[in-house]
Amino acid sequence: MGLERRWLQAVTTAVAICLLSVSQGEASLVHARVGSSAELSCSLNPTSTEATTPNLFPLHVVEWVRLGFNVPILIKFGVYAPRVHPNYKGRVSLTRGASLLVERLTLEDEGWFECRILLLDSQKDDFRNGTWTFLSITAPPVFIKTPPTFVEVLLGDSLTLSCGAHGNPRPTVVWHKDESQIEKHEKIKVLNGTLSLAAVTRNISGVYKCHVSNTEGNLTHYTQLQVKGPPIILISPEDTTLNMTQDAVLQCQADAYPSNLTYEWWKQGENVYHIESLKSRVKVLVDGTLLIPNLIPEDAGNYTCIPTNGILTPPSATAHLKVKHPARVGRMSRETYLPAGMEGVIVCPVQADPPVMYVNWTKDGNDLNLDNFPGWIVNSEGSVFITTANDNAVGMYTCTAYNSYGTMGRSEPTQVILKDPPSFRSASSA
Repeated sequence: MGLERRWLQAVTTAVAICLLSVSQGEASLVHARVGSSAELSCSLNPTSTEATTPNLFPLHVVEWVRLGFNVPILIKFGVYAPRVHPNYKGRVSLTRGASLLVERLTLEDEGWFECRILLLDSQKDDFRNGTWTFLSITAPPVFIKTPPTFVEVLLGDSLTLSCGAHGNPRPTVVWHKDESQIEKHEKIKVLNGTLSLAAVTRNISGVYKCHVSNTEGNLTHYTQLQVKGPPIILISPEDTTLNMTQDAVLQCQADAYPSNLTYEWWKQGENVYHIESLKSRVKVLVDGTLLIPNLIPEDAGNYTCIPTNGILTPPSATAHLKVKHPARVGRMSRETYLPAGMEGVIVCPVQADPPVMYVNWTKDGNDLNLDNFPGWIVNSEGSVFITTANDNAVGMYTCTAYNSYGTMGRSEPTQVILKDPPSFRSASSA
């Protein structure tokens, strides 16, 4: 309603200026500030004829009218108390005869005023119209709407910060972020004092300043904006190579708002606290660091750090842990079956980092001498390959693997048993 009223007033003023320029050819202008007082001049000086009776002015009525008002804002007759429009009650009075004093000015007081003097004792109705006076009211800015002093917005959501002010002249509105004026940007838009963003990004966080100003003064409103989102990993774990029995320290550090960060560590897709060989030894520190003391070969693998604050999808970072150790043999089968008269393999399940260099075998408690068994070899994986399995292959075997770090000992024994291979029989023989 305020904007409509001021628009109507501006149109009315323009029309009045045109009319006055034709009918009277002159008008006066009075400037004043909101809250102060203004005097609109109007003379009661008698004409030359009236001046023949000294100090006597004919009986008269003083009216002050305002453009756009249906009734005068003040009427004064003789010694009687003036009648005042309700909008000006207690704020207007006559001074120095017929001049109008308006006190405690507001922006709504701006407009066109005219002094009219009606001489009652004249032989003819003598209605004197004074010149029109335009009362111009200036006012420093006053905020009519501001955003909250603290705003949280979710990453990816839209954002609107509205700021507006009243004042005369009309205040200009300028937005700043972290003391830098926000220029036209393809993502950030400012229109009629409202700052808007279709999709919030992380770098939007900061201190926003709405500054309003005109020739009468200026005001500033500050808003702290925080973007809520998943963590950002600042320090990622690195691929690490350590010797067995050493302690592993895998670092992971993140930053986020809200800052209620927790860290999870996973190995090969399973939480480290759920892995039997790790759960009693592993520890995740408050800063996200993963500690694995007294490394064993089974600790080798890919480890993934997942920091989270409960907002959206958390990020992750993965590193490979390599554990160097002497060669060792994994779980050996108690029995190994070979097909009689065919190729066969006695497997030694070697685990070695650095890689295995060689594997020693025993058969029935004695070192296995391949020279005594034509067609037998130890392949690159350390297993015994037999071209044609026969009764010579039957026995109890063990293997011992070696690498540049040495060995972790002999395997459990496996009993090699010879079995006839499957064969087809015709239906007639059955």
